[in-house]
Amino acid sequence: MNNDKAREYLKDIAELCIDGVEGYKDAAKKVDTPHLKALFTTFAKEREGILNAINQELASLGAPAVTQGRNDGTTLGAVHKFWLDFKAALSSDNTESILEECERGEKYILDEMDDVLKNKTEMPISSVQVLQDARYTIWKRLETIEHAEEVYS
Repeated sequence: MNNDKAREYLKDIAELCIDGVEGYKDAAKKVDTPHLKALFTTFAKEREGILNAINQELASLGAPAVTQGRNDGTTLGAVHKFWLDFKAALSSDNTESILEECERGEKYILDEMDDVLKNKTEMPISSVQVLQDARYTIWKRLETIEHAEEVYS
């Protein structure tokens, strides 16, 4: 078990969570449908909860928290938000393109989590549990987004 590796993995996922919080807040501002506004606002709050759980785990490993005071997430997150803006501006169906972008973002973080969880033997059980719980929540959000795409397409 390597706490340095666990801290690194947790930090990477925390940064993606910050991107998700900001992405969902942006998505909530851009959609016209009250149901989707509420959904995206809820997703942003859930992602903040995941970030808080990861930060608590980081603290238990003696690492500083990853905060939202950074420059709006990772570089990849900035690119993700750019494409959300770009697709929304160009699309004739704003809602559909935003849902597609949210789906893409959720699939990306799930892939990253799967990569991290392949190395679970390098992490304390508590870190693995935090990441598995987070992954389940994000996976459920992906299902909700996919259902919304069916409804709004």
